[in-house]
Amino acid sequence: MINISREAEVNLINILIDQDVISGKDLISIKKISTDENKTQLEAVFQLELTDEDKILNLLISEQSLEVIDLTTIEITDELKSILPSNYINMNFIAPFKIDGNILHIAIPDSSKLSLMRNLKTITKKEIELHGAKISQISSFIEVLAKDGETTIKNIQEANEIKEKTKTFDYDVDESAELLDESPEEEIEAIENESDVIKFSTAVVAEAIKSGVSDIHIEPFRFSSRVRYRTDGILQEQEHFAKFLHSNYGAVVTRFKIMGKLDIAERRLPQDGAIPFKIDGKVIDLRLSILPTATNERIVMRVLNKDAGDISLEQLNFEEQDLKNLRKAIHGTQGLVLVTGPTGSGKTTTLYSILKEVSKPHLNILTAEDPVEYELDGVGQVQIKDDIGYDFQRALRSFLRQDPEIILIGEMRDKETVDIGLKAALTGHLVFSTLHTNDAPSSITRLQNMGTPDYLISAAVTLILAQRLARKTCPNCRVPDEDITPKALTDFGFTVEEASRAKAQKGEGCSQCKDSGYKGRMGIYEILSVSKPIKEAILAKATTPELKAIAMKEGFRTMQDMGRELILTGDLNFREYDRVLSTEG
Repeated sequence: MINISREAEVNLINILIDQDVISGKDLISIKKISTDENKTQLEAVFQLELTDEDKILNLLISEQSLEVIDLTTIEITDELKSILPSNYINMNFIAPFKIDGNILHIAIPDSSKLSLMRNLKTITKKEIELHGAKISQISSFIEVLAKDGETTIKNIQEANEIKEKTKTFDYDVDESAELLDESPEEEIEAIENESDVIKFSTAVVAEAIKSGVSDIHIEPFRFSSRVRYRTDGILQEQEHFAKFLHSNYGAVVTRFKIMGKLDIAERRLPQDGAIPFKIDGKVIDLRLSILPTATNERIVMRVLNKDAGDISLEQLNFEEQDLKNLRKAIHGTQGLVLVTGPTGSGKTTTLYSILKEVSKPHLNILTAEDPVEYELDGVGQVQIKDDIGYDFQRALRSFLRQDPEIILIGEMRDKETVDIGLKAALTGHLVFSTLHTNDAPSSITRLQNMGTPDYLISAAVTLILAQRLARKTCPNCRVPDEDITPKALTDFGFTVEEASRAKAQKGEGCSQCKDSGYKGRMGIYEILSVSKPIKEAILAKATTPELKAIAMKEGFRTMQDMGRELILTGDLNFREYDRVLSTEG
């Protein structure tokens, strides 16, 4: 039996994939045998006769022109046993077999070990000469090396010495940052040769969380790689990560796959996972998505701070009358409340704030989400799983047999889901959901275009909330924006009187806002209450402009109206208004 570490096995299989020894179809059979027969994936490769030890060795020596060594002829000395920690040898699957003055001879099974050269030199203080050897011989040799007088990294002092010797990524990682549920093997990695990659990965995540980032992008290109953070809705490159990332891109991807409990041997299909991360005593979930591209695998992580689900409606920047109308709808006994807006406009946060307000011990609340972003006490949250056919439509049908008062459907994607949701809203259930539309009035037109009967929309929909998220002008460095003239303001819908007294402001940039001129985000909303005139207009098949005109007669205020008010207060920069709202008309 071959005793090989998980990391070494993955590296070897990846090389076999790159060399077209193993195909994507083979991976399915390999994983099945490995799981069903409790074997390593390498043993499954050999069982399927996809390759053998001799072919793997020939691949190495032809590629790297290495001399082959027969390890069965080598006598193991005490000096060899002490030259490297045995857990380092085990994990990396290498065999130091000869010390010749200042040269250490090491046998390796595949070319992935070439990346260890620098660390080996640093740790041993010797020049390294590599040789090729059979996998089974290296496995047996390592077992003998570990017997009698085994050397490991046993205490913190020794660990720190190794850590200092191998230090190449110079970054101050917060000591409180940690991956939850780490295995002992990964803890050992952290103080050995992989420590740089682990330290880098932790630093990327920890810095993002401390900066209040919503998404982390790790991207490969042919001649460079980059890390970008989405802060206040805008992606910004983090240049200080670029050099190390490009030199170690494959190892960084593997590290995040391990953290997310994904298949580290799968490099041709997209994968999704989750990473629990603890920093400063808080638990943060990272939603991990890995996408293969022409150059390498691309990583995007959504940062889900569990505390973010604890925001009240008062904190969401609603105008007083709008908040009153919203509360009237969400405290009703039945009806459909829709929250609309593009991806990243804060719909989930708004819905969670609504659920937090209406959640009471006597109410049965069920949600179907994709994914479940924040955990809410007292709410039954269900994860949608499209891969097994458990979609929103099926979840909603099952909810109706669970005796709920309140139902949240993460998104109304198709006519069937809409129809079931609307009928539930008419039969004693309060239903919350989302749509991707530009504004509140057009949501009604969207439902009609999906084939939903007008009478069903008119009877069931009680309120539609449309929203955007805009960056707030930094309060510490606000100055008058001299570029904004009264004419520019009137072009954007300001009255002549408003434009004459408006003092548009912008952020100059300071240390508080990292020279961006913006600090934090705020919601911009419009709330359409489906009143009797609106219901009649829906039955009369009124167009979106007609619905909007009727609503405005009843006091409906658009997002553009709210945006203009925020420009007058100085909270909203004119350019940010233009970016977020001007395209909506």
